[in-house]
Amino acid sequence: MDSSPSTDDPHPGEIARLTLQDLAREKKAPTPLNYARTYARYSGSNTDVVLHKIFDLLEVCTQLEEDEWTGKQVEELRGYLSQTALLTENGVSGTMDRILEETLARNKSFSQEIHHRKVEVNQTVSHLNEIIGEAHLLINQTSMRLERSLDRFNVVKSLDEARPIFLEIIDQSKSLLVRFRAIGEEFQEAHRRLMSSTIEANLDPLTGALNRRGFQKRLGSSVGVEVVVMIFDLDHFKELNDRQGHHQGDLVLKRVATLVTGFLGDTPSIFSRWGGDEFLVLFPRKSLEEIVSVAEEIRCRVEQARLGVRPDPASPDRGMTISIGISAGRMANEHLFDRFYNLADQALYLAKKEGRNRTRAIHLDDAP
Repeated sequence: MDSSPSTDDPHPGEIARLTLQDLAREKKAPTPLNYARTYARYSGSNTDVVLHKIFDLLEVCTQLEEDEWTGKQVEELRGYLSQTALLTENGVSGTMDRILEETLARNKSFSQEIHHRKVEVNQTVSHLNEIIGEAHLLINQTSMRLERSLDRFNVVKSLDEARPIFLEIIDQSKSLLVRFRAIGEEFQEAHRRLMSSTIEANLDPLTGALNRRGFQKRLGSSVGVEVVVMIFDLDHFKELNDRQGHHQGDLVLKRVATLVTGFLGDTPSIFSRWGGDEFLVLFPRKSLEEIVSVAEEIRCRVEQARLGVRPDPASPDRGMTISIGISAGRMANEHLFDRFYNLADQALYLAKKEGRNRTRAIHLDDAP
């Protein structure tokens, strides 16, 4: 029986039968990959194109250290591969193609950024090594000169002979100190660039929490699961800045961030300083009830810490408090995050309106 592709357009069921028949004759296991390639001979679908994109995707993924979002997309694609008999129906092929295009675009961008960062880091590390090498060489050269000067100093027979040698030693020491000061400044600048290339790109420099950029990079790992978004800010923070100055305000922000980070511990969450005195925490795979109790515990701990209180008994400061807004539901895609954020912001507004220092929540299913 000739199993070459037909010019007719057979029913998908007939194509599936012919596909399995060919696999059996060719003694190939009916894996999703073998099935899809064989099926494509009859259906005329773009399965090979899709599979090539999968290989491209895997190549890009090998360049990334970790990306939970991509892992979820690959899992979804694996589920579609078992439905290859429907590639020409119900838009499955188009759906697979869209997922792959989005995933490839996202990860190619990440890969390029990571490569750029690695180049910056390698250049800076090389510069640091050069500075250290120069300092080591300078120490050896100066030590040799000082040793020679001291040898001469040990054999002099009068103060007049000793004076120029002594002045030479002083000049050599001064030159060494000046050069070491310059090396120290150069080292600090290189270290600053190194930190900027590796850490500060994704972290808030004041609190150490993720900044918006860092948060957005991790957001994709929560797509497709139940999430809870918690927003909180400091009550009357502007008044604290006005009374005690921005330095004290920054100190309070750092202490709040440290307190929250310590409380969250190993809890799966994404903690970010969203801007000013506003912070955001995303909890994947958590229920609203669970996180309301967590939020209340955080709120109480901040209140009990009496942050920003001055020792003066007449001070109007009674300790910093926070107001919290929460939203919850299933995050079907990253674009839905804006909806979660807006609902949490509405809940935060209610907490402020009702007197501050309290928690309010809105579930996605209950929102208008």
